Amino acid sequence: MLRSLAALDGRRRALVAYGFGWVLIAKASLAVPGSALPQRQRALDRLAAWLPAPPRCTGSEAAWAITAAARRIPGTRCLEWALALRGLFAQAGIASELRIGVAAGEPGAIRAHAWIDAAGETWSWGDTEGYSVLRPHATRT
Repeated sequence: MLRSLAALDGRRRALVAYGFGWVLIAKASLAVPGSALPQRQRALDRLAAWLPAPPRCTGSEAAWAITAAARRIPGTRCLEWALALRGLFAQAGIASELRIGVAAGEPGAIRAHAWIDAAGETWSWGDTEGYSVLRPHATRT
């Protein structure tokens, strides 16, 4: 892994570092009990606004950096990946929306998946086909 990281140019190395940071932040955010997802998203948005901007990047480069980091952090799931990408997008000034979808699984079970919509594109760490997007309920802040 260190060899492949060393082979990258400085901007991409920095993006991967931001990716690792955001995946770890997303995992930590979800590990703390007590808050609903909208409150966690607002906290991550505040953090993104406070942190310095990452190197200039496209949506594809940001997704690449988050994916590169997430693959190397054991136990990372799609919701953590999506929250991390949303955080990096926010930090880079790219508006995005978290989507959570459900689909029928084995008899009596459902499957869930999380992904990001941004700039007219869907960014997902897995297939989004067959999932019905849950619409958020109005929440109190």
